[in-house]
This record gives sequence, C-alpha cells and structure tokens, in this order.
Amino acid sequence: MQHVSTKELNYIKDVLSWDLLAAKKCFQYANQETDPAYKQLFSDTANVHQQNYQTLLQYVDRITKTQGGQLH
Repeated sequence: MQHVSTKELNYIKDVLSWDLLAAKKCFQYANQETDPAYKQLFSDTANVHQQNYQTLLQYVDRITKTQGGQLH
C-alpha cells in the first residue's frame, strides 16, 4: 500500500465531511417528504453517502494503522 501524505489525508477528510453532510441532509429530506417516490429517492441517496463515508473512514483507519500513525 502506498504512503498517503498529510495533504492527501486532508483531502480525504474533506470528502468525509461532505459525504456526512450530504447523508444527514438526505435523511432529513426523506423524513420530511410525503411523496413515497421522493422519500425513497432521498433515503437511497442518503444510504449511498453513508456507505461512501464508511468506506472512506475504513480506508483512512487502514492507512494510519499501516503507516504507524506516520503520514508523509
């Protein structure tokens, strides 16, 4: 596995925060929506963002563990 620089890790952290915000907003919209089709659309979209967030978070955890907490 390649080393990840601090700058690259900061970019990934930005994406994590964007995905988390998108998931929260989509869950909120899904809860407010009355049309079942739109409710499902927002819910599905929220789940995609949540999965992206989890995947990236696992990647960051794996990177920091393999690099011994040392970033390059």
